[in-house]
Amino acid sequence: MNGMAELLREFLRVQGKVNNMDTYKYAGVINGKKICEMILTIYATCSMSYVLNLMTAGSGFSQSAFSILLFLLLFAGVHYVIDKLARIEDGKQRRRRIGYVFVTGFLLGLAFVMGYQLRMQGMTLLGVKGKLLILLAAGGISVALSPFVSGWFALLDGRKSTDAQEAAATGAKAMHGGKVFLISMAVIFCCWIPVFLAYYPAIMSYDFNRQSIWAYQGYIWFTTHHPLIHTFLIKCFFDLGKTIGSYEIAMALFSLMQMLILSAVYAYSCSMIGRLTRKKWTVAVTVLFFALLPLHSVMVLCMTKDVLFGAFFLLFLLLLLERKMCAGRRLLPDIALVFTGILMLLFRNNAVYAFVVFALFWLLWSKKERISVLVLCVLITAGGIGVNAGMKAVMGAGEGSEAEKYSVFMQQMCRTARNHENTLTEEEWAILNYYVPCEYWHDYNPAIADSIKGNVTVTAFQNWKDDIPQMLKDWAKIGLRYPNDYIDAFLELTMGYWFPDDVSHAEVLGYGEDSHYGLIYTFNASASEVFEGVESHSYLPGLQKWYQKIVNGNAYYDMPVLSNLFKPAFYCWVLVLVMISFIYRRQKGKLVLCMLPFWYLMTLFLGPVVNIRYVYPIIAAVPLLLSWLFGSEDSFERKK
Repeated sequence: MNGMAELLREFLRVQGKVNNMDTYKYAGVINGKKICEMILTIYATCSMSYVLNLMTAGSGFSQSAFSILLFLLLFAGVHYVIDKLARIEDGKQRRRRIGYVFVTGFLLGLAFVMGYQLRMQGMTLLGVKGKLLILLAAGGISVALSPFVSGWFALLDGRKSTDAQEAAATGAKAMHGGKVFLISMAVIFCCWIPVFLAYYPAIMSYDFNRQSIWAYQGYIWFTTHHPLIHTFLIKCFFDLGKTIGSYEIAMALFSLMQMLILSAVYAYSCSMIGRLTRKKWTVAVTVLFFALLPLHSVMVLCMTKDVLFGAFFLLFLLLLLERKMCAGRRLLPDIALVFTGILMLLFRNNAVYAFVVFALFWLLWSKKERISVLVLCVLITAGGIGVNAGMKAVMGAGEGSEAEKYSVFMQQMCRTARNHENTLTEEEWAILNYYVPCEYWHDYNPAIADSIKGNVTVTAFQNWKDDIPQMLKDWAKIGLRYPNDYIDAFLELTMGYWFPDDVSHAEVLGYGEDSHYGLIYTFNASASEVFEGVESHSYLPGLQKWYQKIVNGNAYYDMPVLSNLFKPAFYCWVLVLVMISFIYRRQKGKLVLCMLPFWYLMTLFLGPVVNIRYVYPIIAAVPLLLSWLFGSEDSFERKK
């Protein structure tokens, strides 16, 4: 190191560019830089080795010769990042880049550290010391990831002229939206036809059993536990099946209706992406994403509310952009936006909460149009709540169970009771038994609250809602005494949304080709004690078997890189990364589009289980959000 500094000093002296004092100072900077790189590399190597040891259920990686290779790779990465950061002349911008790189990498590191601790050890490290060690390890992972994260922000900084603007500068013409829409819709719909034949007439799983009973018996059996409009749709097709003498044909028509609606919305998304980016390859990739990914081609056939909700969710985002594009001519987009927003709220009970918070941000970040935005938000919120209340009154539907909103609380109390059953004080035992009876403590499943929630709903749910302030006080009292159990209960219940390598969401009820569980549930739940059911008949059993391997047998585990396209956490992290990118760019106007998916995701964190169908609206929106990030508002502005 000293020899290198001596050579540099001699070179600079000969060139006559600096005096001896400057030369020694510069050589000291070089030495300090190398020391910093070495310390950061050691830190990153220790943190990465810790996570890799967790993955191998021991200390095997630390003892492996591969740890040397890891050290060398990390050193090269750290050197690259520091060198790139040193080239940023603006000190304020350099510090800002460092901050964003560290925070983004730290969040990812935190997810990996806690995720593997929960998977391999069943708990995160205990106490203040344990949590500090988690934070320390996450910081090291952030350093290890810095070449990739820094490269992402460098890409954002380097794109002051976007793809669309560059295309305009080179004379590229905007793609014809109508033509792209028609071709995209035809391709997507046609690619889904073989899957439709394989699962003919529909995939009647998830909540279809309960809803089919209500639909068969009449409106008086409806409750708000499931969206009334979706149960009403099922009843309409049941009535059609009764009229034509074939429930099978009726369900096939229901599937085709969903295919038409979703293919049209996805084609609209492809068209919008073409207008934003002016790149044919972005449109082609998006079409293939919707047409061929089994996640879409199988999910579109499921008779669950999340499918149509996902369509209206994405359509609402598209119309927000369309409204921006129309400049002074916003009457038609506003009418379409209100209508779509109301439908969106009707197909998902928790969508109302997400939309209200989104509306606050939309209003806050609106400048010259706050009045019009306020009117739109009021119309959508009042319309969604009002139409639902009207349907409830007309149908005579009952109230749904409120137990769902207490899923996290129940899991936290039950985990604490199970883990400390023999060491609880009399007061603690009494409180826990009051809210979750002791006979259910050993039914606790970390990944799903349904078993505990179902039992408590039958026997003790009145205790939860009789005195909510006292319930919260008791819940907090237990939590303060056993904080780690509360933290871990929440993390394990939601880890499918934040842990990139999570598999619990695809295994929570089991998996296997013949089980019809796994990533997507494909069993036939139409038969019940009051209804004979709708028979399924595959016209392409070979294709159905292939899809069963992927979505029921979870064969996508064996697909390197592509397997990430089947994980809820992947899409949640893309959403977060896009949001961080907009904040980094100081583009609040563009960030608005991410607020609805983000706050919808936040409502899912209070749910009873992680399931791919819950995240489906976010999955469908990700291509549009990425195009919005790299596209340009200028690429689609129209004259007033």
